[in-house]
Amino acid sequence: MKIWKYMAVMLGAVLLAACASDGEVKEADIPRLPERDPIIRIEAERNAKLFKQSPAQMAESMQLPDITYKFDSIRPPDYAYEFLDKLVTVMQTYPSLKLVIEGNTDIVGDKDYNYWLGAARASAMKSYLVSRGILADRIRIHSYGSDRPLTLDTSKEGRHTNRRVHFVLTTREWNSVY
Repeated sequence: MKIWKYMAVMLGAVLLAACASDGEVKEADIPRLPERDPIIRIEAERNAKLFKQSPAQMAESMQLPDITYKFDSIRPPDYAYEFLDKLVTVMQTYPSLKLVIEGNTDIVGDKDYNYWLGAARASAMKSYLVSRGILADRIRIHSYGSDRPLTLDTSKEGRHTNRRVHFVLTTREWNSVY
């Protein structure tokens, strides 16, 4: 029995020696916190640029900023109304344009609830535009819930980036869009 213990200790020592390095710690071996997903910064810069557009520039570029939401909120943030008023001007000036409003959420919460929340956010935007005189038939809403994240970063900033309403201007007929 003693021989087996001796052999086990020797085998362990050999394995340990084989796994040991020369004592030098390599940079790649040091665990690091993941860096913030660059899409968070890229989207913030894109939105800041798109918010500064005039109504004419919005119509020409056909690109609109996303509106991001607080956690579990369906109330449009205060900063959104200036943009929405410019969007009303675009829609009134160009009657051939149609608008798709897509509601998105972060990954927190039940899937069914997130679909509802995304739809409620998009619907709130549509309601505001309709209250300003845009025909409801020119606006469609769709909820993606948490299915279309911009980032997989689960930090506070990453989740905030995903809680958004996305706008798509189009001149296509509805039966070709859906």
